[in-house]
Amino acid sequence: MESFIQWHWVVLILLGFILGWLLAKRRNKKTRRQLRFSSDYFQGLNYLLNDEQDKAIEVFLQLVESDWQTIDTHLTLGSIFRRKGEIDKAIKLHQSLLARPSLPSEYKVRVLLELGRDYQLAGWLDRAEGLFNEVLKDSDYTEEALTHLMDIYQQEHEWEEAITVAKRYQRAAKNNLKTVIAQFYCELSDQEYSKGDLKESEALAVQGLSMDENCVRASIILGKLAIQRGRYKKAIRFFKQVEFQDVVYLPLVVIHLIECYKNQSNLRSLISYLRSLDEKYDCVSLTPVIVDLINEVYDTSSAIEYLSVQMKLKPSLDGIQKMLEINLSSIDVQENYIKEVIDQLMLDQSGYQCSKCGYTAKTLYWLCPSCHTWSGMKPRHQ
Repeated sequence: MESFIQWHWVVLILLGFILGWLLAKRRNKKTRRQLRFSSDYFQGLNYLLNDEQDKAIEVFLQLVESDWQTIDTHLTLGSIFRRKGEIDKAIKLHQSLLARPSLPSEYKVRVLLELGRDYQLAGWLDRAEGLFNEVLKDSDYTEEALTHLMDIYQQEHEWEEAITVAKRYQRAAKNNLKTVIAQFYCELSDQEYSKGDLKESEALAVQGLSMDENCVRASIILGKLAIQRGRYKKAIRFFKQVEFQDVVYLPLVVIHLIECYKNQSNLRSLISYLRSLDEKYDCVSLTPVIVDLINEVYDTSSAIEYLSVQMKLKPSLDGIQKMLEINLSSIDVQENYIKEVIDQLMLDQSGYQCSKCGYTAKTLYWLCPSCHTWSGMKPRHQ
């Protein structure tokens, strides 16, 4: 019995020794694999530093195939290529990843998304659209794919598709895109107007306004359409909405209001309305327009009197320009030179500025050309 117990302890000791040896061997093997991985990784980085991107891509692809958990590094590499403008390198990297039979299914959608971004930046919008639609099947990346699809449809002026995608994004992300969707309806409305289909143009503008009650553009479209049909009272109602939608756009509708009130032989009412606005809001200057109307309806002395008062309250370049213009017959050469300088300053002033990025332009763009913000461009108060 005693010899059996001793033999039992010998077996346990031997098993412990063997197990320890196997664990040490496994740990050493893992360490060697990690060292080899690190060596290959730095070799790939060295290729990148030496502008040998093709060799670097091949090294990184071999690395990721041995450990797909490192895919973030490779997707970052693709993003670097894209930011540097080396779209062909980014496309090659992402296409090579997709072509790997060992690519785990959970990583495929991410690679598809990155490849779609490559195609979009390269201008291959049809290919990008196809990939983003495929990504939509994965709920984890739905919002990002919809964002890119919306950008593509905007670029291609496919406004109906843009509306569909924007509404879907709004539901998925629970994010309010009503302002943007209203602009898409206005784009469609402008298209129909250019085709001569005024009825459809009006219907689409109404949809835009129902989507966003503060859509200035929709109100302007509907006001213009009402003028074309001779419905001046209706047009006035649409143009007057601008005060409550976004008051800085008031100067855009003044010329249309003048047309409406002239056709109703009621310019005196318009003068009263515009004067109330000019006194109420500091962010807009309607003084030059009011001065012209007073001069037309009443007389020059009344116009000069109003202008003098307003220039003390709200001095502005356009007010000075109007003051010189209305007194042109009585000014000398030196003052005439001043008028030329003011005229040039007014000419050099950008008429509109984006409230988000600061981009300036002399033409109103409903979509900012710089930061691509809808309704970001606002009239500048001189």
